[in-house]
Amino acid sequence: MNVLDHRSPPTPAASFAGVSALAGEADEGITSAESKFVAPADREELVLAWLRHVCLPDPVHPDATVYTLYYDTSALDAYCEKREGEFVKTKCRLRWYDPELSADPALRQAFLEIKRKFGQGRRKPRVVVTAPRDVLDGAPLDHPLFREILARHAPALGERLAPGLQPAAVVEYRRRRFICPFTLSRVCLDTGIGLGRVNGRLLPRLGDPRPGTIVLEVKDGGRVPIPWLATLQAAGLRWRSFSKYGACIARLLKEE
Repeated sequence: MNVLDHRSPPTPAASFAGVSALAGEADEGITSAESKFVAPADREELVLAWLRHVCLPDPVHPDATVYTLYYDTSALDAYCEKREGEFVKTKCRLRWYDPELSADPALRQAFLEIKRKFGQGRRKPRVVVTAPRDVLDGAPLDHPLFREILARHAPALGERLAPGLQPAAVVEYRRRRFICPFTLSRVCLDTGIGLGRVNGRLLPRLGDPRPGTIVLEVKDGGRVPIPWLATLQAAGLRWRSFSKYGACIARLLKEE
């Protein structure tokens, strides 16, 4: 029997109209909690059906394809922090979306972010960057613009970064966003996770860089129990630390 046949969520605490302000809050400089749940990719349709049943669609952010360029050192320090399970982890990345946020067809709006995680807590200051669409979409990662963006904008974010950062790889995935009406947590389902462009000077292509995993992220959860999570856990989702960059690089290097 399908575990979703027994769905009977409690009465939500908020209506669609009541969550629009919260959904518009950005991650700019705030400290918050984030929990991740992972499952094999073949659980996608089941999880998506359940989220559509118990959550509200995000009224601000549409479904999107996410492109994230990760910066790393020649020793792959950011990747190694994840592989070794360090309590404090730092990622520097440039992120953009389809559908495009810029009104100019020749440009893309992107976000340079420094994400620092300490256990389940996180801090993620970011700054808006405008860049030529053709460079972000297709230029090799040794294009000078990617280093220029980092040098020009990273100091404004006020976070210490490892020296010698350079573009390493672009992680791509589909993101669908929801609001939990019971706790007002933001919920994201990320699927189709894999690598696009890779800096061949840093990373040899040894294996298939697709981890075959879906990720459910609950942001600012944990303050109040989320009543519908137990159903998804019964369906196979597992709470664990997960890095899309780390998982893709581990597959690429055949370390998983």
